[in-house]
Amino acid sequence: MKLRYILLAVGSLLLTACSEPEKTEVTGAESPVDAEAQSPAAEGDVEALSTEPEPASEPSQVPLAADIWQSPTELILEETTVNLSSELWLNSMPVIGDDGTKPSNRLHASVKLQTTDMKTLPQGIDIFQVLLEHEDKQWLVKDNLEVRAEGELTLEVVLREGPEWVPGSRVDIAVIFMFGGVEYIIVQHDVELAQVF
Repeated sequence: MKLRYILLAVGSLLLTACSEPEKTEVTGAESPVDAEAQSPAAEGDVEALSTEPEPASEPSQVPLAADIWQSPTELILEETTVNLSSELWLNSMPVIGDDGTKPSNRLHASVKLQTTDMKTLPQGIDIFQVLLEHEDKQWLVKDNLEVRAEGELTLEVVLREGPEWVPGSRVDIAVIFMFGGVEYIIVQHDVELAQVF
């Protein structure tokens, strides 16, 4: 008899113990409101995560050349205004080379950094790169630049044996130079490529 009561008591305890987790699950199931209330925050977190990488990736997406072509067409150096004046041409003169071959139509350039207000060009300008761009093609010259002064108002960079671009093309030119320990970039846009016969 006592054994029956003990078994009944243990059975009822087991039933009670088994029914408590069900109540917990039911209360968990009753809280979709809580889940919905948390979902906008979760979405916000996802949006915040998705927007964070974008600013970090933006600088790497912008090519350096794009920045170069945003450079000014006129600079002031020691109260002297300077700009570029350039001439581009293809040498198509009918000259036979030493080896008996005709020279190709290679691009030649005279790129001049000059003052615009008749003041003397400041001393200490060191031109170390010239970049020419036509459509998606570029020609960068940085070794053995032939730079010469033309009086006190102009520095000329002479470029020879460049690419064979189409006559009449429009070319953008950038000159990169150092002055007073600072790097400067000056550009000239839409210079027409002539042809010399």
